Amino acid sequence: MLTASPDLTNLARSQIVLLTQALGAVSGVMYITEEMGNRTPNLIEVVAYPDDAAEQLNANPQLLLPSALGQSEGSALVKPGRIVLPLIYQDAIMGFLMAGREDREWSEQEHLQIQQIANTLAIACALDRRCQWLETQQRQVYEQHANFLSSLLHQLRNPLTAMRTFAQLLMRRILPEDPNRKFVQSLLSEAKHMQELLAEVDGFRPAAILEANPDRLLLPSASFKLSAVDLKEILDPLINSGTAIAQERNLEFEVNIPDELPLILGNAAALREVLGNLLDNAMKYTLARGRVTLKVEVDRDCATAIFQDTGLGIPTEDLPHLFDRNFRGRQAMGEIPGTGLGLAIALDLVQKMQGEILVSSQERQGSTFSVRLKRWKR
Repeated sequence: MLTASPDLTNLARSQIVLLTQALGAVSGVMYITEEMGNRTPNLIEVVAYPDDAAEQLNANPQLLLPSALGQSEGSALVKPGRIVLPLIYQDAIMGFLMAGREDREWSEQEHLQIQQIANTLAIACALDRRCQWLETQQRQVYEQHANFLSSLLHQLRNPLTAMRTFAQLLMRRILPEDPNRKFVQSLLSEAKHMQELLAEVDGFRPAAILEANPDRLLLPSASFKLSAVDLKEILDPLINSGTAIAQERNLEFEVNIPDELPLILGNAAALREVLGNLLDNAMKYTLARGRVTLKVEVDRDCATAIFQDTGLGIPTEDLPHLFDRNFRGRQAMGEIPGTGLGLAIALDLVQKMQGEILVSSQERQGSTFSVRLKRWKR
């Protein structure tokens, strides 16, 4: 059913007040028309002053329609004690404006003033209807996307469970001294990580999640708590997977991490997401025979994970927008795939862990990303 938005209602109310205060009307009503297919349009009351204005004007609004269909802009249905104007926009009747008084007839000048009010309301009705139509279309497209995402997330669960099961079986069959064991361990760790991310949306439809809290797009920031995190436990599987990726892409991967690392204030799932994203970016934007370095520096208050690469680098003009959502800058014109979400998610998560991300880069010379986090204090 067609309804008037709060903005349209407020505008209509102000115009009715104008009728009463400036033109001496004692009552006024505004209706909007709702198309009913081949049937006679329905009229919906938007504003009435006073509340029983329609009764005071002694009018059945549905009876206005046949006579109004032949009206053109600037015409009015005038009867003793009342005036009725169709709200016409581009030959379409948007609604009606009715006003009444009993002490005197409406003058020609007053007719023109009331017509101006009617023209304003007609334009407002058309814009309001257009906005509602656009919102409906956007809602439908959004629901289609949400349904697709729901189906996709559901279908990801079964193969992911299978991958984790296979990794667990492999772990039982590989000897501890086998050099390939660390790669299987990384596969198992990443499968578990993906299941944790999918668990964030269990029981929710994507549409409901985003309507309630758009920040849930930045998983897993929506529900994590801060605690003591063992940085080494986070880095070890990332180093294993980074080693495998470097071998596949013909990259040099250097790791410089102290033997003893302090506990940090953070969230394990969030930190895994951040560091994994930065390592993946470093590998992705470094050409073959290039070098990626991962190191950790520790001081009295903080631990800093640093990712250096000799890759493509970031144009100077892109740096201020690097952490903007969906921003890819000049990289969007290249062949390396991406969504422009990874760094936005990383920044959101690091800030929620009370840390910071620093970046320095020169085009064609590489980039350095540093994640600085507080040490855990009991």
